[in-house]
Amino acid sequence: MQNDRFDAIPIPRELSRIVQAGIQEGIREQRKLHKSKLLLRFGVTAAAALVVVCAGVLMVSNPSLAARLPLIGRIFTMVQGKVSYKGDFSDSAKVYVEEEALQGNEGAQGGEAADASGESDDGLSGKNSASPYMQTSNGLTVTVSEANCTKQALYLALCIENEEDFPADFIKTKNMEGYILDYDILYLRTDSYYNVPGMGKEERKNAAANGFPTPYYIEGNFVDSKTFAGIIMVSLDDDLLCADTAEEDTLSEQFTYYLEISDIYGELLEYEETQARDPETGEVVSIPEPLTKHYAGTWNFEIEVNRNLEDTQTVRLNKTNEDGVGVAFVEKTAFEIRAQILLPEDVERSDYVITVLDADKKRLDTQGGNGEVFSTYGRNTDTVYVYVCDYMQFMDELKGDDQKIIDGALFGVKVDF
Repeated sequence: MQNDRFDAIPIPRELSRIVQAGIQEGIREQRKLHKSKLLLRFGVTAAAALVVVCAGVLMVSNPSLAARLPLIGRIFTMVQGKVSYKGDFSDSAKVYVEEEALQGNEGAQGGEAADASGESDDGLSGKNSASPYMQTSNGLTVTVSEANCTKQALYLALCIENEEDFPADFIKTKNMEGYILDYDILYLRTDSYYNVPGMGKEERKNAAANGFPTPYYIEGNFVDSKTFAGIIMVSLDDDLLCADTAEEDTLSEQFTYYLEISDIYGELLEYEETQARDPETGEVVSIPEPLTKHYAGTWNFEIEVNRNLEDTQTVRLNKTNEDGVGVAFVEKTAFEIRAQILLPEDVERSDYVITVLDADKKRLDTQGGNGEVFSTYGRNTDTVYVYVCDYMQFMDELKGDDQKIIDGALFGVKVDF
């Protein structure tokens, strides 16, 4: 489904404050964000056709049944085509924890099982699981179930289990009138870094402070009132950029990704008014902010990642029009496709936008928050058409009409993979 179909649908004000901020100020701020590789960062309202997780699983009436569901090790299979960043992740996924680990029998793959139990490191009530990929703190057990990593992005499948019921307000797909998404979102407070020079813990903290956020949300489905299964997308392009390196091999085929979660929270269907100043008019306006319920804790993971570089296809073009506007290369992985723009030195990058159409000349959906990374899921991308457009013309006139993009683009090129 094209994301553009939702352009005319009123967005419920009950969506996250991050999405809210994007809606309120996105048009004004996108040019500035583009310079920092954060163009359309808050476009997480992409359409997803998620009605059920799988037959007989969604909203199981008996919560104790959750531990026996075929969930852990199979989250990708359940939700990979139903979040806003889609892909056949299960086909080549690395599985860290099998279902049996929930019963305390098997532990992690590779003989990492352990039987210890007791207090968690932060002193909160919890237990050490049979696997380093399963951690309990403050009543919540977080399991890193699977991973799939391309040259451009890392996808992590997580299961979040609560000893008590999550608030019904969290399950907006079922309980919020007018909610337009078919998946639910939980929010995260995290630190993330790599075992790579320039991308360590302190460097990543500095980068996050300068506008490159660490993972702050997870999309998925509530299996029952106590259990959430979802996927986190980590843009490696953005992380490499914030490391201030252009080296192709900064991340090798195997690396360690550290994900430290300190808070998991969701929005309630209750609101309070906050004051904000319109950056254009200076007028102070009232914005309804949803109240939130938080689960603070300590869930620190060292995730061994295998990066699939073999499926990357790069077509180098270095073609421009007479004004010097064009495309340097187009890169396609198993799940994403992006193009590198070419521009004269005396122009602003934020005045231009790249978009990609599939073999049928239909615009591809974006993959995640970056508006110029596109999803290949369910589309014929053996041939694609790449167009460079004037940013304001694209937003005002071209975006919702594929033929207008073709006719109005400043530069276009056909690419065969």
